[in-house]
Amino acid sequence: LATRAQVVLNGGERRAFIQKDGTFAVDNVKLGDSLLEIASSDYGFPKIHVRISLKEAADGKEEDGGRASIAARYVQVGSEWSVNAPVLAYPLRISASDKYDFFTERQGFSIITMFSNPYMMMVGASLLAVFILPKLQANLDPEALKELQGKKE
Repeated sequence: LATRAQVVLNGGERRAFIQKDGTFAVDNVKLGDSLLEIASSDYGFPKIHVRISLKEAADGKEEDGGRASIAARYVQVGSEWSVNAPVLAYPLRISASDKYDFFTERQGFSIITMFSNPYMMMVGASLLAVFILPKLQANLDPEALKELQGKKE
């Protein structure tokens, strides 16, 4: 993964860089729901819903010791966060779902494409007018030719 890839939490609220070994750590994350994204110009990664909450003690009360539980789930863009989706194993192992391809293959030469260009159509119409109209004019009878030129006898 390129070194310029970053882990982004909640659209830029928190950021972390990905280390060479593929690990990352986001510090000072608040309790509650967050959206974890990996910003990379080369690969597309799935978005992950992360829910951080305090662990409950055996008697059902929240612990004051500061221990938190983390539940991460894949999320579909445009849909609500579902608690029915399977929880991902911790530590998270995220793999790319897409490789972006910014280059397209160059098209070969095509005579049809060349003549479907509007400029070539205008040139073709002009050439037709230059070569065809004089021949049509030569075939006109002399009275029709005088009428076209606007001369009257």
